[in-house]
Amino acid sequence: MQARGIIPNVVLLIAAALLAHVALSWPLWYAAGGRTFPLLPVWGEAQVPISSGWDVLQISVFLLTIAAAGVFSSKKYAVPGFVAALLWMVVPDLNRLQPWTYFYLLALGLVAFSGNDESRAVRGLQWLLAAVYAWGGLNKITPYFAEDNFPWFCEAFAWTKPLGAYPVVGYAVAVAELLLAPGLLWKTSRRIFRWLALGFHACIVLALSPLGLDWNAVVIPWNIAMAGMVWLLFSGQKDFTAETRRRGDSFADAIKSPHRSAATLLLALAWIFPALNIWHRWDEPLSWKMYSNTQTEAGFFLENGAICPQLKLVWDKHAYDEGGKLLFDDWAFDNLHVPAYNRMRTHQHVAEYLCKCATDSTRSGLWRLRVQRWDHSKEHWEKIPCTALIR
Repeated sequence: MQARGIIPNVVLLIAAALLAHVALSWPLWYAAGGRTFPLLPVWGEAQVPISSGWDVLQISVFLLTIAAAGVFSSKKYAVPGFVAALLWMVVPDLNRLQPWTYFYLLALGLVAFSGNDESRAVRGLQWLLAAVYAWGGLNKITPYFAEDNFPWFCEAFAWTKPLGAYPVVGYAVAVAELLLAPGLLWKTSRRIFRWLALGFHACIVLALSPLGLDWNAVVIPWNIAMAGMVWLLFSGQKDFTAETRRRGDSFADAIKSPHRSAATLLLALAWIFPALNIWHRWDEPLSWKMYSNTQTEAGFFLENGAICPQLKLVWDKHAYDEGGKLLFDDWAFDNLHVPAYNRMRTHQHVAEYLCKCATDSTRSGLWRLRVQRWDHSKEHWEKIPCTALIR
């Protein structure tokens, strides 16, 4: 493949993957698809999902824009239109801002701000992929992954199940994922690590597929897309790092150009901002914490009274602890096929939504489990009654 065709093919890959995501999580994008989980707009309270003619028009335009961007990816307005359409869908519902959505937005942004310079776009995308591997691995170097989530992942196949008994293997997997970042960026090791990355994603796809755990299929297209991007961007046919150095590009040059400074900001979002999540100052879905098992858990408690008839079926299906608690993710996974957007404000908004549906506001409300990623003993629960949430 000629180098000049790399970026159009990356855009096509992202478009195809996003269409697959939409198909696998249809109620997330279209209320008439059977949605019961509330919309969580960027601004304002949780909203009741109501189907209308506007929804039909909106989803139709969205799907057509994605398809057109993939087919006509080399056209001037294809990528900006793609970004605008995706942002348009995210603003009324943050649940749509999944880690894969965020990744695609950053990737498309880097392409849009490359200024028609393919070498700069390729280099930016290489560093974006490296950020996902670096943080994805680092976030897993915890007992929550090695001792809890890794054994579960090993349940996928009979031959992997014994590995779950050895946390050291879980830590090794996390370190191996982290090392994909420097291994791909360093030209000398790139050829080997490109194949290792493909194998890494193939294992995830097989484990999550019906052949394995048959769970969370919505992330399979992302893994396929990342594997495809690794193949396209780290082909070794051209050393974009050397070309960038020969041109004299630097951070000082970048801040003098709106296009380059925007690209620098996008890479900062991928590399620097996730560090703030260690102190709970950056949202969980934007911190590359895939399968780390260290995300804050949130739900609704109902110690007395009952839930309103409109949500009784939801409550009866997902409540546990003798019908006294419901996890937001259990509801979202079953209904939307993705986890609920994870941050304190959205937790509060979903709880307020349910508070209005509970008959006893003094003994119901939000409950959250917060963890210290490196210390199981520092887990703590907090309860916030509806009377404190709704004033």
